[in-house]
Amino acid sequence: MPDAPLPILPTLPPIAARPYAWPFDGRWSPHDTALMLLGFQAGPVASLAAQAERDAACALLAAANGLGMTVIAVRRGYTAGEGPLAARRRTLGDPIPAHGSVEWALDAQIALPQDALLLDIAGDNGFFGTDLEDHLRRRGIRNLLITGLPTEGLVHATQRAANDMGFECLAVADACKGTSDERHAAQLRITTFGNGLFGTVAPAAEVLSALRSV
Repeated sequence: MPDAPLPILPTLPPIAARPYAWPFDGRWSPHDTALMLLGFQAGPVASLAAQAERDAACALLAAANGLGMTVIAVRRGYTAGEGPLAARRRTLGDPIPAHGSVEWALDAQIALPQDALLLDIAGDNGFFGTDLEDHLRRRGIRNLLITGLPTEGLVHATQRAANDMGFECLAVADACKGTSDERHAAQLRITTFGNGLFGTVAPAAEVLSALRSV
């Protein structure tokens, strides 16, 4: 018998991002794109008063999940006592919760699909010491929609690493929050330096419009 025809993959419209329309080549679909939820944990959401940003991420999660898009969640936590990195982040207004604590748990509003990948890390880079890159490569992921807390820590470090690995990245501005409004804005400006040196930035409304177009 002849092989069954391959399914036609829906394509999504480019997003009006800064500093260029994302993705750069106009190629993205639910099958080659992942939504990343970084640091949306009970402690950070409360300490950064990031409920609005969490809600924006939840709206993106619902839309992405409805399309069968890959979902990645990253949870930070230190073990065996607070080390130098966690101590430094705490002094900068970005406390890393103790592994297993109430603050370390994902925020109750983040409803991950059963097939989501949940990674635990101690620092600011979701790729460091994890199999995240291998997981994305195996699934054929080339594009990343990035949300999370804080913008100038976990979000930027992970996006910068992903960009160096060749992933096409978009930070969702109002689904991220920094330890201050000034740090958040400054980090997003840095992201777009050099005509998108570290990727692009767009508001959640633009991303949702694209996700809901199919």
